[in-house]
Amino acid sequence: MNRGSLVAVSVAALAVAIASMAGGARAMDEVETTDAAAAAESAQAQAAEIRSRLEGTTEQVQTLQSDMDRLKKIKFSGYVQARWETGETKDDSVKVSGNPAVIAPANNERFYIRRARLKLTYDSSPLTQAVIYLDAGQDRAARLLEAYITLFDPWTVLHRHALTIGQMNVPFGYEIERSSSVRELPERSRAENVLFSGERDRGVKLVSRWGSWLETVVGAFNGGGINHPEFPNTDPTRAKDFVVRARASYEGRVDGAVSYYGGKNTTPLTGDDVETDKTRLGIDGQAYYELPRFGGGTLRGEFYGGMEINADSVKALVAAPTSDRPTRVLKDGADAGHLATDFTGWYLMWVQNAGEKFQVAARYDAYDPNTDADHDQFARTGLGISYFYDGFTRITVAYDIPNTDAKSGSDYKDPHDNLWTVQVQHKF
Repeated sequence: MNRGSLVAVSVAALAVAIASMAGGARAMDEVETTDAAAAAESAQAQAAEIRSRLEGTTEQVQTLQSDMDRLKKIKFSGYVQARWETGETKDDSVKVSGNPAVIAPANNERFYIRRARLKLTYDSSPLTQAVIYLDAGQDRAARLLEAYITLFDPWTVLHRHALTIGQMNVPFGYEIERSSSVRELPERSRAENVLFSGERDRGVKLVSRWGSWLETVVGAFNGGGINHPEFPNTDPTRAKDFVVRARASYEGRVDGAVSYYGGKNTTPLTGDDVETDKTRLGIDGQAYYELPRFGGGTLRGEFYGGMEINADSVKALVAAPTSDRPTRVLKDGADAGHLATDFTGWYLMWVQNAGEKFQVAARYDAYDPNTDADHDQFARTGLGISYFYDGFTRITVAYDIPNTDAKSGSDYKDPHDNLWTVQVQHKF
């Protein structure tokens, strides 16, 4: 082979090699392009899956946040009062004896649950609130104490006006609306217990705060109260009982209020029912002070006066049902207007803290259901000391000394009925 042919062959071989290399490069480029597209597609799929998961998680978080916001509007509170009592009237007999028959008083040396209460408050918005309050204390059946809805005004920053409708405390005086969980002695005064048995009624009230020192309340209620023996949930008359109150405060040191309650009492009888006036005027005041090394103290007092149905008068003037006459009628010659009598009631109380753990209290209260009659007055001296076991639990020891007149032959004597109470309360 000559030199020219050799050169031609070499050139041809070089061309074939170059062409082969170019084809391989193109093939590699095609493979790389395909891999890149597949990787991009996979990345997009993964991103879409991540976005889907994030959207699902976000939705769950939003749902959880909504549920948490709703739960934050719900508040549970309450307390339990467990007691041991022993008194001078304790008797192991429940026999019936004598003529007329007399049943011996039940043994009052006992353990029992005075109050077991649970309160649910739901603040659905800054302008509305609902409350349900249950009690399962002295008996085994739970009962509804309070259930009401409150509407706050939208035109003042602090919502100084509130309209409440439902079953609630009657806004009269100081002692009625003060929670049993903060009282220094086991029970309220006798006048309050008689005039406002159960403390609660069904109706509507408007509470208004005028600046930092004055509060007013106006309300209308059925009038029977939740403990009324015949009308606990209904009203036998179209007219409603009404109440007004004005309370003033001076620098948090002195408080005072005037309350008025007006309405009618209905005594159901055969034929026409008997309606009598029901009027109550109340004046109360509280003074707060501090003693060095001891702590805060309180002096408080309250007075009631007016006209109220009288249990003794009803017994005296209304015939009790019998088998041949199952309904009640006025006795011959009885004046229906005398079923209600003028009454007075009051108490004075002193409370003093002794450091952070102890508190002492003393109260004298009195109630006269008929100012025109003798030997029907009630008076009581109450003494108590409390020990605050922790921020939730308080132990109270109280001693009550009632003073009443009981018929004994031709004379009247004060029966031996003093009472010791030991109460353990846990509040949450």
